[in-house]
Amino acid sequence: MFRVVIADDEEIIRNGLKRLIESYDLDLTVVGTGEDGEEALKLIREYLPEIILMDINMPFMNGLEVIEKTRELDPNAKIIIISGYDQFEYAQKALELGVFSYLLKPIQYKDFKNIMVKAIDSYSERIWELNKLKENNAELTNHQCIGSQIINYIKKNFNQNELTLNFIAEQLHISQSYITKIVKQKTGISFTDYLNKLRINMAIKLLMDKDSYHTVNEIANMVGYSSQHYFSRAFKNYTGLSPVQYRNKNENIQ
Repeated sequence: MFRVVIADDEEIIRNGLKRLIESYDLDLTVVGTGEDGEEALKLIREYLPEIILMDINMPFMNGLEVIEKTRELDPNAKIIIISGYDQFEYAQKALELGVFSYLLKPIQYKDFKNIMVKAIDSYSERIWELNKLKENNAELTNHQCIGSQIINYIKKNFNQNELTLNFIAEQLHISQSYITKIVKQKTGISFTDYLNKLRINMAIKLLMDKDSYHTVNEIANMVGYSSQHYFSRAFKNYTGLSPVQYRNKNENIQ
């Protein structure tokens, strides 16, 4: 049900609009009517109506002032001005405030229902767009969180020999294809290349560790390779040298 607030200093117009709206077979309910700007703003703050019918010339606070304050409360409300003023400055200001429609008194009642229908449709479309945007943002945030979770998991467990796409998928309850996609997006390289990069970089640190000497086979096991042969081949593909050659070369440099 769409809530409507009517604000006009003429009682006959307020009541007439209320009866007219209630006579339509539309999803509308008039939640309040106000005879001046301050009363109108109070009703708007209380009910946050989706549709507002607003006169411009009212006591205490004119309609344009009320609309300015209303926009701070709800930028999406559909505001329809009903006024006896057709001066350009009023219409221009109304447009600046995002007024949905500007009707001149006396109101052409045969067109009034169509305007209300259009206001309902416009508000519904806007809320749908906002909800879709929220869903997309939530999906993006969730995607980013999952991406960070995957990368952190690989960084933490890269030295485990059983770390494969299938193993990670089972542990994190995520498909292998999604993991492959995320790793590519986050690192710019494939899952296998990223895993080898982490392992080889750690192997280099262990090879050059002056405080602890490790054999090539020990290092292979420490960084997650089950085979020294496979480790040596991966190491050479990454550095251009075998583990022994790399160690000897850099020891000589030092």
